[in-house]
Amino acid sequence: MILVGIGANLPSPKFGEPRATCGAALAALNEAGLSIAVRSRWYKSAPVPASDQPWFINGVIRVKTALEPKTLMTLLLQTEESFGRSRNQPNEPRILDLDLLAYGEL
Repeated sequence: MILVGIGANLPSPKFGEPRATCGAALAALNEAGLSIAVRSRWYKSAPVPASDQPWFINGVIRVKTALEPKTLMTLLLQTEESFGRSRNQPNEPRILDLDLLAYGEL
């Protein structure tokens, strides 16, 4: 089983509010060749650690792919970047956050 976490807490110039950005990310991952088998509901959650950042929209998808873990991780990072994600400091607000949560037994 392969699980990918999806989240956002900043609006995207191209897609708008975080919920719309997360939906657009699903479409982008599908177009990139990931088969989305199941998607959780969207959840609103406070940033961790606690801060004055906007709250996050989060969800999880189970995907099917022949990509190896490292290649899948590269695809996720490239997708974040294409949506405008920058990495300047830990725990900063983000337009899109894609996390490889599980890959089989890993």
